[in-house]
Order: sequence, then structure tokens, then C-alpha cells
Amino acid sequence: MKNLLKLAMLILGIALLSVFASCNGEVVDETAPSSVTNLTATAKDSRVLLTWTDAADSDIYGYEVSCSGTNAINRVVLPALDSNSMMVPQGAGGTYVSGLTNGTEYTFTVKTVDTSGNKSAGVTVKAAPVAGETLKIALTAEVPHENGYSGNKSNTKVTVTANITTASTVKKVVWKKEGSLIAKTLLADAEATAATVSNDNANWTFDITATDESANGIYTVAAIDEAGREEAEQITIDNFEFTAPKKVEVTNAVYSSDLSAIILKWTEPGDSDYDHVDISFTSNDGTSDSTASQAVSVTKGTANKTFSSIDGAKAYYTYTFITYDELGNKGADYTYKVYVSNIPEGFVQVSGTRITGNESWTPSSEVFVSGRSLTIPDLYVCDHEVTRDEYKAIMGKDPSTAYAYDKDGNQLTGDAVLNNPVNYVNWYSALVYCNRLSIKEGLTPCYKISNSTDPDTWGSVPTSMNSTWNAAACNFEADGYRLPTEAEWEWLARGGENYTYAGSDTVQDVAWYENTTNGKGSREVKTKNANAYGLYDMSGNVMEWCWDWYGDISGSTGASGASSGTRVLRGGSWYNLASSCGVAYRYNGFPASRYEYFGFRLVRTAE
Repeated sequence: MKNLLKLAMLILGIALLSVFASCNGEVVDETAPSSVTNLTATAKDSRVLLTWTDAADSDIYGYEVSCSGTNAINRVVLPALDSNSMMVPQGAGGTYVSGLTNGTEYTFTVKTVDTSGNKSAGVTVKAAPVAGETLKIALTAEVPHENGYSGNKSNTKVTVTANITTASTVKKVVWKKEGSLIAKTLLADAEATAATVSNDNANWTFDITATDESANGIYTVAAIDEAGREEAEQITIDNFEFTAPKKVEVTNAVYSSDLSAIILKWTEPGDSDYDHVDISFTSNDGTSDSTASQAVSVTKGTANKTFSSIDGAKAYYTYTFITYDELGNKGADYTYKVYVSNIPEGFVQVSGTRITGNESWTPSSEVFVSGRSLTIPDLYVCDHEVTRDEYKAIMGKDPSTAYAYDKDGNQLTGDAVLNNPVNYVNWYSALVYCNRLSIKEGLTPCYKISNSTDPDTWGSVPTSMNSTWNAAACNFEADGYRLPTEAEWEWLARGGENYTYAGSDTVQDVAWYENTTNGKGSREVKTKNANAYGLYDMSGNVMEWCWDWYGDISGSTGASGASSGTRVLRGGSWYNLASSCGVAYRYNGFPASRYEYFGFRLVRTAE
């Protein structure tokens, strides 16, 4: 009953489709195609071989073959609903109907089906399968299993084995793609190819080689023995697969001058049979590329690679990624350029990204949230917090008040303190430092106050809230130094990984905080482990000023836009508990505030 209901709904749908097409002025093909001719049935053991001459129509989709007891099937047959029917493609010239009962007469009906769904009246023939076939062909296909591959696909060859059972000696075996199912016809076909016999005369083999997937299809094998018995059998080959794997995509590239290394990270293609990526590179001295390096392979499951011995005098390195699947199919080239000489000393290059806010962040973020879209530009990022020495060289004095210690806890004095992060600086001071350093290096300053980028015209750095300085504007397109936005800071601190702290879930590995400093003062920069972007002290040592007002998210879609009167600080400090040093923890302070654990870090928008 359920099948009849489905059938009725299908017929109704076809009728409605015809009405709809007619109403739209389309010409609907409702002409039944012509029938096959020369339909014959040859009885076999538990099966019957049907052969015919295909219909001559130009729009043939295939042939519906059905069988039933002693009566022809006189209705629409849906292969999905009726196990006694099947579709045979145009050009096959016949088919085996298997699984029959020997001695039972069956009526076989072949109806032509065109591409519009029309069917011919059909042609019928009767036959009863009989026991006792004395020549049988069993076909199997195997693919080469090389380099540890254990699947059933190939892009080189498939070996077909014909296991032949007969009471006599096999005389000849031939094969052909889409060959005739009539053994006599195929054996006489000049285009058929002879198979190779094994020593026992029972197994005959042939190789199908391919350069593309057109080699897939139906292959027919025919055999004849010395007693004159003939038989044909078919096998469907779908083992050839030439689909090129998708490309990798670089998500981050960092050049570290300290390590003389470029660290690459990428996302792997989603192909289920992706196997590895080969990476080669060239360097450019500003005029021409070097010869490409020998490729190195990175296997599936590893999506990062560190290239050492990078020449910092080069202009850039270009990396070429080529993906391969388990069969050796090769993906298209993907190249990524990493600049070297343009990166300031002590900085790393971090690639930008577009964040939709739908990512799963661990720990959870208050910045990268659902409904908010953020763009992180390509950045040059200082791998350390601005030191006392660097600050003094630009500003003329070191304002720091916190005690300074080395990594072993020894208190430092004199010039030895200068490698510790500058502290006791407010947000206003950080803007002055950024613009003065930019001007000194011939870069375009980012910050403008009272329509000027020259800090010498701004007046003294305020020690209390100042509306003029609070109205400072930032040109994010400029190539000068600036503070990171809060979103940039968190992206950099996470380093492309989901750790609680900047580079680790173990706070002691990456942060100078209250437990490791006993709350006494700062430590030398870069004496804890860096995160995956090569950035030190993103957790701990000193809190770092960001550009944003607390409550605003620069460059975002969907941010609250509420200015709180305080600016963002991130990362925790030597004075704070571990909980304040996490990559997701947020802190704020008035822009005029100075504390012995307030410092900052520089970034530049990359060229």
C-alpha cells in the first residue's frame, strides 16, 4: 500500500509538472520512444542473459528491465520500489538477470526510457534458467597497494582477474570496455584485448590503466574452451579516482629575527583522503628569486612547520605548498610570501584574519563573540614589552618605579634594570612614545591630537583626565608604531591556539605573576617561554595598554560602542594572581593612571 501511494504521488507530480511546463509556454515531450529490437534470452544457471539492439532514438536515458513469473509486467516499474526491475544504461546492449530459480519460466520485459521520462510499450521474451553451466566466469578487481595504501581506489591501474571454471581447457579469454555480452560477438571483436593466463589455466588477468576517470565503466570478458563452450560476464569498474585534493591555507606566518626562523601555520584541506603537503621555498634579495629549495613533506595531522637558518638580509621568502592525497593525486600550488627585511628588529610578522565570532574559543572570549565580526590586519608585533632602555632612549628618562629582578630572582640595580619592562606609564605617555619613535624612524605617525601628529605640539603629558587627549585619533593605515586594539591584543596573545595563558595552560611556563615574583617587581623581558607567534610576556610581567576604550571594540561590527571613560589593559602582571594573566581576562584603567605594573607593547600595521 505504501509503495502504491508513493507511485500515485509520483504520477501526480509528473502530471502537475507537465501542466506547469505547458502554462509557461514550454514544449513538453510526451512521445514514447521506440522499443529495442532483436531481444533474446539465453538460459543460464540461476540467471538469464538478455541481449538486444538498442533503440534508435537520440534521447535515450536507458532501459527498464523487469521480470515476473509467467506474466509480463504491464505497469510503471520503479526500481526503488520493485525488486524485480532494474535500469540498464544506453549502449550496454543487454544484461544478466540473476537470482532466479532454475526450471521456473520468467517473462522479461524491456522498456525504453527517454530523458523526459517517457517509456516505450516494451518488448517481452520468456526463458527458464537451467542448472549445469559448465563454463563460468567470476570477475574480481584489485588496485595496487603501495606505500601503505589499503583503499580500493587507484590513479594508475586496476587488475581484473577472471576465475574460469570449466570441464575443459580454456582456449581464449578477451576483454573490452562496453563490449558485447554475446560471447561469440566479443570473441570475434577485433578491438577486444586478450587476457593473460596463469599457470593453472583457471585465472586470467588483464590490467586497465588510466590517466583520468573516464576509464571507469562496464567491462565485458568473454571466454571459450576447447569444447566450444562460450560465456561472457561483466564487471563494473569504479576504482579510478583522480580528484585533486584541495589546497592548504596559511593562517599565520611569523618571522623571528632572534631565532632566524620562519614559523608557518596552516589549515589542512577537508578531503578525507588527504595525506601530506610538500613545501618548498625561494628567497628574494630585492631583485630576483633564488632557486627553489628541495621540498619537505609534512604529513596529515601536523599543520605547522619551522624553517630555520633564515637570512635576515633577504627581502622575503615565498613558500609553495602542494597537497597530495593517499593515491598521490596532486593539488594546485598555493604560495605564501613572508617578508623579512621589512620587519623591525625585535618584531615578528603575524598574518591577519577575519573573525566571524562563531569560533569556539577556549577560554571563552568577551571580544570574539557571536554576532560580532572583526578584521585583524597583517601586523608587525614587538616580541617583548617596551623596555626601560627603549623608553628612555626616546623619552629621555625612565619613569619606572617597580623593583627590577633577573629571571633567577636577583634584584637588579643601575643599568642592569634597563632590560626590564618600563612601568609607571599612562596611556597618554604610550601615545607620545609611539609617535616619537615613528618620527625618528621616518615612519608615518599613527596618532593625532589637536590635528597634529607631532607630540611636541601636544603639551605636557596629562596626569589627570584630559578631554583633548581623550579625543586622540588613530590612523590604522599608517606604517608607524601604535598600541594594539583590544581585539588585536587578544588574537596575538592566543597565538592561534586555545590555551588559558599566552602559550600554555601552565601559567608558570609563560608568565611572571604574583606566585613567581612574590609580588616584588618585574623580571627581565623574554625570560619565560614565548607563545606560538613568538611573543613573550603576553601573560604577566606588566599589564599592557590597548587603544580601545573599555566597552568599545575597534573595527568591529556589533560592538556596544559604550565609552566608559577608561582604557583597556590586558595580560596581567607580576603583581597579579594567575587568574588575571589569562588571554581572555580584561582589565581597565583611566588613561591618566600610572601604576608600577602598567606598561605597553608596540605593533605596526604591516605593508
